[in-house]
Amino acid sequence: MEHIKEAVVWLKTNWDSVLALWACLIGAAEIVVKWTDSKKDDAILGRVRALGVKVISILTKFGFEQPKVKVGK
Repeated sequence: MEHIKEAVVWLKTNWDSVLALWACLIGAAEIVVKWTDSKKDDAILGRVRALGVKVISILTKFGFEQPKVKVGK
């Protein structure tokens, strides 16, 4: 149980880096997919992208989202 708590703490601490890495991987995959003519890889990338969006939306409900900073006038 302690390992799960440590993993959650690590993930919350490094959430911005995890999202940046995810965005880089998806971006690189988008480039490779656009170079190929296959429709199968387009479908796979679409499923991976949709899965990532679902995971991110679920995790933001558990406090992984960075607090929003309001800019004063």
